[in-house]
Amino acid sequence: MNEITVLSYAKINLSIDVGGIDENGYHAVDMIMQQVDFSDYVKVGFVPAGGSRRGGNPDASPQVKSARGKIEISLRTNRYYLPVDERNLAHKAARIMIDRYGSTQQSGRLEINIKKRIPVAAGLAGGSGNGAAVVHALNLLWGLKLSLAEIMEICSELGSDVPFSAVGQARANRNFPAYLRRDPMAAACVRATGRGTVLEPVRPLDAWLVIAKPRLSVSTPEVYRGIDDCVITRRPDNDRLQARLQEGTCGEEIYEDFVNVLEAYTLDAYPQVAKLKALMESMGPSKVLMSGSGPTVFAVCESRKEARRLCDRLREESYEAYWMRTSR
Repeated sequence: MNEITVLSYAKINLSIDVGGIDENGYHAVDMIMQQVDFSDYVKVGFVPAGGSRRGGNPDASPQVKSARGKIEISLRTNRYYLPVDERNLAHKAARIMIDRYGSTQQSGRLEINIKKRIPVAAGLAGGSGNGAAVVHALNLLWGLKLSLAEIMEICSELGSDVPFSAVGQARANRNFPAYLRRDPMAAACVRATGRGTVLEPVRPLDAWLVIAKPRLSVSTPEVYRGIDDCVITRRPDNDRLQARLQEGTCGEEIYEDFVNVLEAYTLDAYPQVAKLKALMESMGPSKVLMSGSGPTVFAVCESRKEARRLCDRLREESYEAYWMRTSR
């Protein structure tokens, strides 16, 4: 194997609660994260030294020396405005893998090509998923046979959402080996605590969704800085939500704890997000909630037909909108 394509899935947050700041400056979180059937495509190839270049990137990063030779990184994406250097989590993931395991590989070049479909800077873990996809890809291309726990540990160095992206990809990518797909931690839905990297699998939500966003981006660090000064009037009961998901509860009861405390900051600081949420609620879906720190808002719909109808109406209002199903 010298090339693999990994489906890099988006996520939504069914709930988010935020606590105090730890000694490392991170907020403690308690949240339920759900993968959705909407993905980027991350193709990773390894060209041994002397192999033919298939349209390499002239701006490839400087060569990285290892005991066996040199490995360089070439990153491309179909979004011209995205960085293709160490500012991109996919590039950073490749660098970490080279630092750890490059000495066991022959010299060559990593070629990473990301076809983006997930909106950028939208609270959907698009970049986090791309980073996790590169870790998975190099585990397979280099024959490392890392356990899912080892992959999650590497991903935790990249960011809080990246380990969840890794376990969701392990469950959903059919071209992964059985030992990853059948790992007990491979899951489409988890409860995440601590920095968001302590994960416990939960039975996933089975629902049709619409996700939509206004034409703006929201800074996650800004939201977490701002939430400390907000008055939180309602918090999710994640114990109850987790239990109801495990039981397969459906209907109005399950949505009682679909609460995102970060709305207290984002909806006030970004009126366009509040406007979108109000519009989606007026269309009558089962539940509407902001995902992550925003600006994406999702609606839970009763059927595929309703999801398509709501999505079409939002597009008529010039919003970027997609309909999909939750991953299971």
